[in-house]
Amino acid sequence: MEKVTIKRNPLGDTRTATRVPTFVEFETANRGHVEHVRSMMWHIADDIKRQGREHDNTKINEPNRSLFYRELCAKIEGKIDSFTDGEWYPIHCQRERHHLNDRCPDDVNLIDVLEMICDCVCAGMARKGNVYPVTISSEIRQKAVENTTNMCIEAVEMIE
Repeated sequence: MEKVTIKRNPLGDTRTATRVPTFVEFETANRGHVEHVRSMMWHIADDIKRQGREHDNTKINEPNRSLFYRELCAKIEGKIDSFTDGEWYPIHCQRERHHLNDRCPDDVNLIDVLEMICDCVCAGMARKGNVYPVTISSEIRQKAVENTTNMCIEAVEMIE
């Protein structure tokens, strides 16, 4: 994936400027910062789109699709007590990153958090017309922030 190119320019911030910049230098630093943030946001948006394309593959691709359907039907027909205790659900939680309360990946990030929120809202609205409260522990949220920060740092290519 492409890197986010950032050009070093300390003149647009009181904490890093070693001298008073000219107005042109200030404008250059200020506009550069805005462009850097835009580029990073677009970079993250690409990651969100990619993860969205891969959402719930264990429900739509074989062999898990057939297993999902069989166990869904078995639960609805009363042949099994708990859908989550079946063979399919553990596979689903293992392979899908967004089931954070069932299995949180070590590299959880805010894209996973967004996917979980979108999943809960869309499922709730389509199936019942309302949404159950979405809860994610503070530990998982903090880990997601730290990992997303590291993702952003790793995406940067510095130029002078």
